[in-house]
Amino acid sequence: MEEDAIRFWIIPIICLVIVMGFFVFSVDYKINTIFPNAELERQEMKEMSCPEILLKDSSNRYWTSENAQIGKAKALSCEGPQESQSSGLSPYVEFCTPGGFAPVKKIENSTYLFNHDTCVWDLR
Repeated sequence: MEEDAIRFWIIPIICLVIVMGFFVFSVDYKINTIFPNAELERQEMKEMSCPEILLKDSSNRYWTSENAQIGKAKALSCEGPQESQSSGLSPYVEFCTPGGFAPVKKIENSTYLFNHDTCVWDLR
């Protein structure tokens, strides 16, 4: 009977030891690797120029999520206002706002009709 009790507790104790090992390793990695590198990364980002910060933001590799937020904010401040470029689509589709302004004139040809509510060319 006593031998069965010992066998019963061996598996939970082994599992507890293994889980504690993983916990110790993860805490050690976070304290000794991630936190110091994240602090160094923050200091480097303060000294980076716009092309460097845009390059770092494009790779999206940061040590912590806080550094990612700082890097994205700095990258947004570096970018100037973007000029609108034509997509090459029909002007009716490109500037269409669903449910918004619709011209009085119907836009259609022999096979298609432009639907201003969905901004899609429908079959006639």
